[in-house]
Amino acid sequence: MLWTGPVLTANGFVDGWFDPESGKKGDGKPPGPAMEGVILPSFRNCHTHLGDTLARDEAPDESLAELVGPNGFKHRWLSGADVAASITAGLREAAGCGTALILDFREGGEPGLEQLSRGATNAGWCVEQGAPLVIPFGRANGGWPLPGRNAGLPGLKDLAPGAGQRMAIEARVLGGLVALHFSEVEREPIELMLEHEPDFLIHLCNCSDKDLRAIAEMRLGVVICPRSNARFGLRPPLEELLALGVDVGLGTDNGMLCTLDMLAELRFCRETFPDVAPEVLLQLACQGLDETLKKAIECNRIVGLPGGRILLSQLQADPLEAVFDPRTKVLATRFTCE
Repeated sequence: MLWTGPVLTANGFVDGWFDPESGKKGDGKPPGPAMEGVILPSFRNCHTHLGDTLARDEAPDESLAELVGPNGFKHRWLSGADVAASITAGLREAAGCGTALILDFREGGEPGLEQLSRGATNAGWCVEQGAPLVIPFGRANGGWPLPGRNAGLPGLKDLAPGAGQRMAIEARVLGGLVALHFSEVEREPIELMLEHEPDFLIHLCNCSDKDLRAIAEMRLGVVICPRSNARFGLRPPLEELLALGVDVGLGTDNGMLCTLDMLAELRFCRETFPDVAPEVLLQLACQGLDETLKKAIECNRIVGLPGGRILLSQLQADPLEAVFDPRTKVLATRFTCE
């Protein structure tokens, strides 16, 4: 069945329709029976740890270091869990919430990436058939060798001396991307961060103004995870990043800490960052980290990005307000491989 209603375009919302079977679209009334709602581009989740999704009900009320540090709860849980099944649960949750692109950080070296592959297979995840795309960011066991092309590095203090630089060098040799958790709980030296030559950074809750300006001048991408950060009393500097023109994306972080629901992330962002226009927040959810990812495509560091549309329930006349309404649900999805 066709979809009809307000369609988000580069110029705002316009009345139109979309055919999820053919991908055709048009303005005005649909040429046949149609489901009504708000039609958006699919979401991007620019930072996840899918492996611990099924630990959500078990995660204790502990500090960030106790939960996700090198010997923390997460790693103990991963060592004895069916991680592939946990990943499957996370993927299905993300897809059901309208997410077409996931940048997932995998611990555990080559076995960690194999778990991601098995989890995707179990979820019926086939990009060629229009399923969402997961770009894995691996992490080496003991710092060597790097599994896959992309390096997903933890915080600087969690890296053995020289390990982060080695993984970053390997990723660049393989033509991959380098991402680094940075200044989440406490400020970390920007000079040490630069030694890893990252393409984008995660969190930045404790960067100085000088650090933020330097990051903007170097045109590094940044992914923020507001709901996850708030659990530990942290707040990413979204207003400052946007004012500096930084390429920003949104992520939900660990599956055990937050759902993979980008609508929930959007609603939380509106409460947490009241000075950021809601249309800007929506753009971050649908096209976050766009400059960084498009640059990676141009350099053949990633193949392409998925597209598609999602249909949301519309319980308010204003479609933008409807998106942020806590009662809003995803009614249908159509993912494409572009």
